[in-house]
Amino acid sequence: MNRPVPRVALVTSHPLSAPWDSADKHLAEVVARMLPEYRFLSVRRVGANRDVPGRQVPVLSRTGRPGPLVSAQVAAFALGALPLVDLVHAVVTIGSGFPLLARCLGSAAARLGRPVLHTAPGVVDPSGLSAGPGPVPHLGTTVVLSQQSARALRAAGFPDVRVVPPSLPLHRWRVAPRPTGEPVVLFAGHYDNGGGAEIAVAAFAASAMRDRGRLVLAMRSRPGQDEAKLAERLRRHAESLGVDRIDVRGHVADMPALVRSATVVVLPAATLAGKADIPLVLLEAMAAGRPVVASDLPSLAVLDPAVARVRPEAGATARAIDEILTDDGVWRHRALAGRQLVERKFSEAAVARRYREVYRELLDRGPGGAPRAGAGSPPVGRSAPGREPMVVFERGERR
Repeated sequence: MNRPVPRVALVTSHPLSAPWDSADKHLAEVVARMLPEYRFLSVRRVGANRDVPGRQVPVLSRTGRPGPLVSAQVAAFALGALPLVDLVHAVVTIGSGFPLLARCLGSAAARLGRPVLHTAPGVVDPSGLSAGPGPVPHLGTTVVLSQQSARALRAAGFPDVRVVPPSLPLHRWRVAPRPTGEPVVLFAGHYDNGGGAEIAVAAFAASAMRDRGRLVLAMRSRPGQDEAKLAERLRRHAESLGVDRIDVRGHVADMPALVRSATVVVLPAATLAGKADIPLVLLEAMAAGRPVVASDLPSLAVLDPAVARVRPEAGATARAIDEILTDDGVWRHRALAGRQLVERKFSEAAVARRYREVYRELLDRGPGGAPRAGAGSPPVGRSAPGREPMVVFERGERR
């Protein structure tokens, strides 16, 4: 007798459709595509193609980005889907609105006896870790991308935190040869305080490449930001440092082409607030065979030793850029090491296997979270005799 196909409500803060410009959507799309044994229910933007397996409910959204209208529709979808599914998987970055989501969705799921899995690509607002009076808001089992976030969430009172690194569809990212012509230093990020854009400009000004290379800043704004004003501020910053070989761009529709055009990719961020613990652009650059210079933030330690990690300041970043761009041997070594690391630690197949284990564990739990009789696997992230541990990092994080 065939067992029914388990149904999963895949909840994201954005409609799960193009543009594919957020870690939340990327991770949710990978899960839906790589776990064909589950039937997924999600939302997409009205008029967008059905790019994700399973049924998709259309919602109104002009840009496909978060906002009050989108959030209200996603919340209505999540609550309406609860009676129809066996599991809820929320892929949502933790921000100021997270406590409300956790209380509403968590209590509704508990009443109906539905297990909930929460993947948190990052923490955009630490206030989302605090409930004020009362218990810490959470959605049960939480998956994060780094050991750094796992420690932070456990310290905040999250009871069950697992670590699963992000993944990349390597078949979409072929290694490209080193570009010819003028060297291109690429920074891709947001207009965030401490996000690294200003340091990237100052590092380029201090680099030996400033008069024979080009700095490209692929910048994305947050809701409510004045993108034109922020871009002009970066240009004036560059001008004050004597840098005129600079290109400040907004949203880039074809990021793979832009990454392949770069000679080196830099992210000298002092904070990743608002971005995933391991920004996808770094994995994409490494997969394409592009050397990466990144800051020494703890969550990026998993990229050692393939990535040149330096203090988030102009001098150290400039020296790392110059070493890579003036020594062909260093460039080739970094390019090869980055690709090999992505293949080894961030493949879709490995990440899908880990999510499959979590899904099975949650679906095997009986009422009140107790395992059903005969349900078998140990919790993901812990090892059973003779089994591979959930996540293995080759080098410890910096404390």
